[in-house]
Amino acid sequence: MNNFKKLLLSVACVLTSTVCAAQTELSVVEGSLFGRPFSTQVDNEFAATMLTNREDSSVVNLFASHQNDELTDELLKNITKEYSLNVATLFLVERLYQQERNRRLQDFYLSTIDTLAASRLEQQLSFLQDFYIVFVPAFNYESNAGNFWEQRELLEAAKISQEIIKTQQWGLVEENAELIAKQLQEISKSHRNVIVISVSKGGLETALALEKISDAETLSTIKAWINVSGILKGSPAADYWNIPKKKFWLRCGLFFSGTWGVPLNQLLNDLSYKRRKQEAHTIAIPRNIYTINFITGKLWQKKDRSDIVIPSDGYSPLLDELVTDGDVAIEMNADHTFKGVNLNVRMVALLRYIVNEIMNNEYL
Repeated sequence: MNNFKKLLLSVACVLTSTVCAAQTELSVVEGSLFGRPFSTQVDNEFAATMLTNREDSSVVNLFASHQNDELTDELLKNITKEYSLNVATLFLVERLYQQERNRRLQDFYLSTIDTLAASRLEQQLSFLQDFYIVFVPAFNYESNAGNFWEQRELLEAAKISQEIIKTQQWGLVEENAELIAKQLQEISKSHRNVIVISVSKGGLETALALEKISDAETLSTIKAWINVSGILKGSPAADYWNIPKKKFWLRCGLFFSGTWGVPLNQLLNDLSYKRRKQEAHTIAIPRNIYTINFITGKLWQKKDRSDIVIPSDGYSPLLDELVTDGDVAIEMNADHTFKGVNLNVRMVALLRYIVNEIMNNEYL
């Protein structure tokens, strides 16, 4: 039953029915990325060259020919068509890494997770004593890791103050955003140094919540926000399921899982990528709130996800998960769920960087 439920409720990123041209699948490539050794499987020879010989003329020409082009879904889609999906993904993460602020964050992030992996994390959190950590969960979070349970346990063990905002797990985005905004206003009355961490659908809800808050006093207490794989423009999966035949099977899955009261039509329309992409405005986060976009850089293989034709974590195109003016940290070869990744270590690394930034910029 659980497998059936997961199958029906999994949010798969179905961007288009177009399938990439067949590529020869290669063995594992031993190369480098972000100035560090990187081992992975890629989908064609040129992707391998990008990792093993960054100075190759063909690689240099690719970046040079687009150096003045804005990063857009259309540009990445064209690179996928011309080369492969892995090439487009490597192009995107390299372009992001070329930005000085992102490079500084990524280098710190990678070196810190190496150090923390061999330590007792609860003994490494004294730097958070003056902060209050607020978590905003994911869709259907009571039955998945989107409830931040392990991260909250770690902070509690280290006696770091934290709480989770209990949104409606099947709730509509704007309604949850209103709830989050009100709760942040309440939190601000007793906590002066708040860091918000959201994930997936909670990212969109948090962004809208921060825009709703007009009280300068409340905003001044929110020092930073970590946007983890936020589906800021909805998910193509909602459009994939929002057709009669697929919706029928989804309803069956909900019925057998005991959640038949879910307002399915409203939810699918609410998370529609087509609608939110068209309606989306530039999310403007108050300047005093230091923002990190934490995304994944999955190198999909055609045998796994032939439907994906643009860099994606399986739920949303990567570019659509980025808050404008936020810095970017990338976890390579993980999907939207971060399966197999030690998220406690990643969270501590990002929080340590944030606190350093806050102290250096005198936000406190």
